[in-house]
Amino acid sequence: MQHLNTLSQLMSAASTVAEFARSSQTYNFLVRPGSTCYVHVAGGEIRIARQPVPQVAITAKLQAPFGWRIAAEQDDAGVYFVALRRAIVGAMADASFLVTVPQDAHLTLKLEQTRLCLENVEGVFELSPQTVMLRLPAKTS
Repeated sequence: MQHLNTLSQLMSAASTVAEFARSSQTYNFLVRPGSTCYVHVAGGEIRIARQPVPQVAITAKLQAPFGWRIAAEQDDAGVYFVALRRAIVGAMADASFLVTVPQDAHLTLKLEQTRLCLENVEGVFELSPQTVMLRLPAKTS
């Protein structure tokens, strides 16, 4: 019976450590038509999707959340989201970000060593060797 209690305590401690090592946070912002969403991410993966709802939703799933600095703000022009790895401890941190923006939103991305996935988008994309300019046109109905 004592082995069972010890095993239970060990499982509980492991679960607590796992929770400490991962976190998820969603940021929601109601926006006006034609708003801008500026996203700066250094590391991890970012997925971009469009939706008909006038809302910017950003879900950050962080592994080793203590390795990240995140800021999210909104003003009259739009939404600003920045997720940067911290020096030293950030090297072991990983993350995935899902950014969902309205169909008519302007989207500006500044990415550093980040995997990019675009979902349900249309348009022409030009990726030059020096500077990458990504413009996602508003979908017309």
